[in-house]
Amino acid sequence: MEIDKKIADIIRDRRTQLPTLPVIVANILKVARDERTSAKDVADFISKDQAISNKLLRLANSSYYGLAKEVDSITRAITIIGFDEVISLTIGMSVFSTFRQKGAEQILDMKDLWLHSIGCALSAKEIAKKRYPSLAEQIFLNGLLHDTGKVILAIYFPEEYGTVLEDAKKTKIPLYQKEREKLGLDHAVVAGHLMERWNFPDTLLLPARFHHNFAACPPDYQHHAMIVRLANFLCQKAGIGHSGDPVMENVRIISQKLGFTHRDMETILKELEEQRESIEDFLGIIS
Repeated sequence: MEIDKKIADIIRDRRTQLPTLPVIVANILKVARDERTSAKDVADFISKDQAISNKLLRLANSSYYGLAKEVDSITRAITIIGFDEVISLTIGMSVFSTFRQKGAEQILDMKDLWLHSIGCALSAKEIAKKRYPSLAEQIFLNGLLHDTGKVILAIYFPEEYGTVLEDAKKTKIPLYQKEREKLGLDHAVVAGHLMERWNFPDTLLLPARFHHNFAACPPDYQHHAMIVRLANFLCQKAGIGHSGDPVMENVRIISQKLGFTHRDMETILKELEEQRESIEDFLGIIS
């Protein structure tokens, strides 16, 4: 069996012991879809999970937000962090925790990968705020989870994926291209399969699935996919974590399509570099 079909079958097969997300994720996605949901409703729900509640309170009181007055309630934390971002972080923390239990450390530096992912989430949000403010909050989770396919490949195909990572490093070929060459599909496609298995909505699934192939993305989500791709590049350039990719791609066409000049890109990059320490603190809290 060709390896791309084998990977797809493993992810889609309900008998496969893939990482399963805690019940809180399914419930919070359901809550988030209800337009009648208030900050208090979300706070009441999250407060039932002590571990996540404690992390959100620590985050709201961290240097990243820089408040003088202590935040002592989840409702107040939601006001500080943002409604959609709290929902994103709740899902993200559950994903991080789930994968930590499975282990992919022999193939990937998980701390570096998660640091890169958080940097992408924060960068994607800032990119969106400058041109597409309506996407700013929801794009955070797209950035946070866009590389989950790499973790699946490292867990279930450690030998094959280890070879791919080494080949990409030696040949200086972008990792997603080397994945397609050796495996028949890339980590973005794997992330899409995984999110489909988790019953994630299209708003989460499609930007991750197409962040290395935005032209093939359904039109309603192309900007999302391009923003994630651009955030990925900026994190690489700023040295925020490491995704396992040895090459920085040319994103000139993407930046132009999103309406960014070279000067705009330099400004965002400088802002990202100045946030490095806060982003590292961010990881220390939510991981």
